[in-house]
Amino acid sequence: MYKGDAGQISTVTIFEKIWSALDKTITAMMVFGAAIIIIDMLAVSIDVILRYLFDITYTGLFELTEYSLLWITFLATAWLLKINGHIRLDLVLDRLNPRRKVITNIVTAIVCEILMGFLIWYSVKLTANDFINGTYLSTVLQPIKWPIEIIIAIGYILLFIVMLKRIYDNLKIWQSLSPKKPERTPSPPRGEIS
Repeated sequence: MYKGDAGQISTVTIFEKIWSALDKTITAMMVFGAAIIIIDMLAVSIDVILRYLFDITYTGLFELTEYSLLWITFLATAWLLKINGHIRLDLVLDRLNPRRKVITNIVTAIVCEILMGFLIWYSVKLTANDFINGTYLSTVLQPIKWPIEIIIAIGYILLFIVMLKRIYDNLKIWQSLSPKKPERTPSPPRGEIS
């Protein structure tokens, strides 16, 4: 671990540890989302078999799979962004020189951060309102609403953090692509012959 002059832990090291913990959390959420997909697949398959063989069905299963689709989406979306799995304009970006490509990535990420900031604010506001009011969904199962929708706020917060990391990484790349200023060699003092 790198320590600074005064024996203080480097902020880079702290940032790396925080990112490592978030990275593990994001990966665990993706795995949980994948497990929900498998559970949904098995539950729907069993329900179809029971319906056709024994005329037995669970009426709430369709509703549960709807909620699970919301959770699957927001459990995996930060991981997908982390691995660059979201749709990008590769056709356009590949034609740009490296410096312009990085600038485009930074500008795009900043626009996304502004949008996600609004979405975080709105989803937290909505979830908090439903929590305070004890809102129930008027469906077959009539579940409490906030536990279903809280994943939206969590997903957007993690997307926001991953996008911040992307901006940071692109700024480092941009800095490495910046033209280096040539070092000036000192000119000999006046009156002396070199």
